[in-house]
Amino acid sequence: MRKCIAFLLLTIVLSTGCSTGTKEISYGMDTVDPTLSQVEILVNPGPDYLHEFPLFLFISLHNPPQMVLWAETTEGQFIDTLMVTEKIGTMKWMKASKDPVGDGQIRRLEALPVWEWKRGVLASDGLPLPTSDTPMPDAITHASPKADFSVRTDLAKSYDEVYLYFEVNHSTDFNDTYTADEQIGSENYNGGVMGSGQPALVYRAYVNFTNPELSSKTFELIGHSSPSGTDGNIYTDMQGIDSALGIIESISPKVYKAN
Repeated sequence: MRKCIAFLLLTIVLSTGCSTGTKEISYGMDTVDPTLSQVEILVNPGPDYLHEFPLFLFISLHNPPQMVLWAETTEGQFIDTLMVTEKIGTMKWMKASKDPVGDGQIRRLEALPVWEWKRGVLASDGLPLPTSDTPMPDAITHASPKADFSVRTDLAKSYDEVYLYFEVNHSTDFNDTYTADEQIGSENYNGGVMGSGQPALVYRAYVNFTNPELSSKTFELIGHSSPSGTDGNIYTDMQGIDSALGIIESISPKVYKAN
């Protein structure tokens, strides 16, 4: 039986975790609608985009990160989620051998907490997370791509200008500052042995639909999330962050002005 389980897990690894691919994947709208304010986000992975995640015994997966893209007004009011990866958007986390809870109970508050709290929707357990019963919409929920990708989207309402935010995080991305044995309540507690390790990083770009030439050329790294996910603040002190800086190489917006 153990040999059968090991063979099955090895098959999963070979089929899902070993190839990074090189083809750019596009999400969202297929065409440019000249009547809508649209923006295309181009994401280029960095050298640490794929991260080794311990699955079972000696078997690991090389996983892409969890990511979310959302829009806010220039006054800081949340507008909408534009794209979110599947595990955080549907709570379909893969259970690893060290997970202390069962399937369907894994929550990962520390995964993308700036977005979680900014979205402002609390589940029945009081956490600002989607659930398997109340997931994010299929239209904006996607599996984490393993190569360059782009997201093209319009906004639910017409805005002359917005800020776009991109938050990204790996599970078990531990280092000397954010360790697996941090105690609950400590400054750097990050979810325990199957937690995030280093906190989520947050990038931002200014987009002007009326005068696209005023828009940011690239997204700027503006800080990191709470390690534990217990608040939605953005922290600008980047001491202790190392390999997480290599998840993303660059993110750039391309603006399509509405006629």
